[in-house]
Amino acid sequence: MMDIKAFTPFPDENDPGIFESEPHPDDDVRTHVQVGDSQCLLTGHLKRRLEHISGFPRPVKETGEKAYRISTTLNRGMGMFASCRFKTGDLVADERPLMVYPIDPPTDHSFLASTRVDAYLQDVVGSIFEYMSEESQDTFMGLRNRHLHDGCGPLLGVAGTNGYVLDDNLTDGTKDTYFIPTTSNNENMQGKFGRYTSVYKDLSRVNHSCSPNTYRKFHMATFSMQLRAARDIEEGEEIFTTFTTDILQPTAERAKDLVPYGIECSCRACLDPTESDPIRAAVRCGSKHALYTSYAEIDAAVQTLARIEQEELHASAAYRQTLHELFSAYLYLHDEKIALMYGEKLWLARLAAGEPLYEVFRNAEAMKKSPQWITGKLASRMGSPAQLMFKLASS
Repeated sequence: MMDIKAFTPFPDENDPGIFESEPHPDDDVRTHVQVGDSQCLLTGHLKRRLEHISGFPRPVKETGEKAYRISTTLNRGMGMFASCRFKTGDLVADERPLMVYPIDPPTDHSFLASTRVDAYLQDVVGSIFEYMSEESQDTFMGLRNRHLHDGCGPLLGVAGTNGYVLDDNLTDGTKDTYFIPTTSNNENMQGKFGRYTSVYKDLSRVNHSCSPNTYRKFHMATFSMQLRAARDIEEGEEIFTTFTTDILQPTAERAKDLVPYGIECSCRACLDPTESDPIRAAVRCGSKHALYTSYAEIDAAVQTLARIEQEELHASAAYRQTLHELFSAYLYLHDEKIALMYGEKLWLARLAAGEPLYEVFRNAEAMKKSPQWITGKLASRMGSPAQLMFKLASS
């Protein structure tokens, strides 16, 4: 019999809870909001969403002794370096932003017809900057500006160079999210509404790599971004994140994603795309969202995992997906030892990514009550344990 408890995620201290709100006249009206030392421009809807969170803002996590240092790099300006050894899933930093600003213009047709988005954003960033303390202003202006010659102004230049788009981790949640053409020359700002960008004192110093060693996630409950190790990181190693939408894309496509940030990537993958691109393409094609029940299929998944580790793609969704497929396959085949090995890796990978954690990943008794284990037992009784296939529920 299945153990429902084993398939219920562990309580998440960062869970903001459910928010149900009736339409309000100021849902789309933007107002200045201060959270701790963070200065923001948020809609009325989002402000109420945050105020609804129990204990908001919850405390950020402490990392004890300074876990990292900010120092100069050889050719990338400033960067973040590990001051100690991190294991997969370890917290590197938890930081509230200096500034949070809407990346999208108001959803007003007359505004969109008469105003350039970049000019609007200059005004937005400037208005938030005025609310910041003198110390925060100095910190903000000390960040790198890769937009010195495109006319966007110093404040927007710094924000555009160092901002992390928060996507689904902090959005308005209103209905005005449909496509409306704008006059912006920046394709990343066309037709996207309800999203925000955040700029940080230290996290904005983390440089880009197409093989990042960390995973970042913004949490509404603490109003902070956590940076966790996507793989083991040695003391003194530079800490990297990614600014691309998909690190499995070919080099040329990733380069397009980096244009708004003024980044010309010189990571190992970009320096040798003839070797890297085929590996990443194979990884992209190697994950099938299926339960592998034959050893040939399992071998193929093991090869995909080896490619991921070779290319250092531990921060990709493909890594967690492949681990999940192998974990499920060995549950089906009743190989407890190997299932536990992949389950532990999956646990740590999901911890790093801020995804739900389940007891079944690490508990042998819970594994034996899983659908995969039970299905494998039934198939074995029918004499065809390597033939039964079914789709895994995405989780």
